[in-house]
Amino acid sequence: MNLKNLLYRLIVIIVSIQPARAQLETCKLVITDGIANERLKLTIEQNVSGFLSSCNAAVLKGGKLELTNRTTTDDGRKRFYKIWETSPIGFSVSAFERKCLTRPAGGYQIRDIPVTMFEAPEAEQEQEIVINLTAGGLIDDVFIPVTQYADLLSANEKTEDIALRMMVLEFVENYRTAYNRKDIDFIETVFSNNAVIIVGKAIKQKPNTDVALRSSLSAAQFEYQVKNKQQYISALKNVFKTNKYINVKFDEITVLRHENYPEVYGVTLKQIWDSETLKNDIGYVFLLIDFRDKNHPLIHVRTWQPEQFDGRKLRRDEIFQIGNFDLNRF
Repeated sequence: MNLKNLLYRLIVIIVSIQPARAQLETCKLVITDGIANERLKLTIEQNVSGFLSSCNAAVLKGGKLELTNRTTTDDGRKRFYKIWETSPIGFSVSAFERKCLTRPAGGYQIRDIPVTMFEAPEAEQEQEIVINLTAGGLIDDVFIPVTQYADLLSANEKTEDIALRMMVLEFVENYRTAYNRKDIDFIETVFSNNAVIIVGKAIKQKPNTDVALRSSLSAAQFEYQVKNKQQYISALKNVFKTNKYINVKFDEITVLRHENYPEVYGVTLKQIWDSETLKNDIGYVFLLIDFRDKNHPLIHVRTWQPEQFDGRKLRRDEIFQIGNFDLNRF
């Protein structure tokens, strides 16, 4: 959206709710459950409310967004400023109620916060965000959620696995948002140094000469292009430079735990990529994620395959999965 359209949209919003102009400037979070400490509960409510209100004030005044260390961490501000650079964000809800979730890694989380991404295509402007907070109630991260979060969390898994699944899903959500905020530093950090990035083109099948890949996929005919971390990051930097706004969405997500390594997960998902240079590009992504160091999870494998092959949608057995890779390689 160009500046003219952005200003027009803001004028329409302001005029349409002029009697409640404060609604665009002041947002109030009310926590209904999930935290017993009343002082901390109030701190989280105030910090989140102040953060959302600051965003609205910056949008309405057309000025710079100013966040302080009284409500946000240094890392939290840095990451959100990257989101703001790609698109200012507004909140049209004056008050909303949410549960406060406790994160397995420590701290708290507020989910399902409705926002407007003004630089997104018109059909994609209404979205949601998730806010992570420290144990003391400071905002530490902001990212865009996956829509299947609740379903994936309540899948048929053992109770003791829930905490790790929450970590996996939060990692996937943050990974997705890293593309939207064009955060090359985060992406470079989460890929292991010997990561394997595979792009499958529907041409013809080649022998399995690539290390890590240990079995062919059904009868589909593919040519596999293998890149290392440095090649992938270099190409991605160019993509980020040539696109003002990138919108990446994940759908049809499945999460599987490795049979022999309980802290390693395979995540298969459908990725929808929209940017100025690549419109509505749809394909299947597989991520092999290692949580053995919970403070520094790593992606060992990332694959991409087109959604359509030979005029039809790929079958599940034609898509990379956790069984296609030998973890001993990493």
